[in-house]
Amino acid sequence: IADKIKKYAFSGGRDTLEEHRALGGRPEVDVAYQYLTFFMEDDAELQRIHDAYKSGAMTTGELKGILIKILQELVAKHQVARAAVTDAMIDEFMRVRPLEIVVPKAKVTPTTTDTTPKQ
Repeated sequence: IADKIKKYAFSGGRDTLEEHRALGGRPEVDVAYQYLTFFMEDDAELQRIHDAYKSGAMTTGELKGILIKILQELVAKHQVARAAVTDAMIDEFMRVRPLEIVVPKAKVTPTTTDTTPKQ
């Protein structure tokens, strides 16, 4: 995960560190930041990261490091949960069973649709 993010994730950082510190990063185009908007649960922390990156206080490497940590934890949890799945669980999930479809009856309300003129 770390290698792919460090190598391939498009950065919103500037060309040089000096330029980045002076002008700040562009979180709106930074792939690592965009992923954080989906995977980070703490909105206040996400806003802090946004502000620090945009001001130039946080570098692209630091931002990617935060994303790497979150994704590694997420994938580790998924791997543990996946390892707990047994063949019996898969068989039960995949077994053919009848669908029980319940269609609610529509309420019929009387309406006046007579549009003939009264005499």
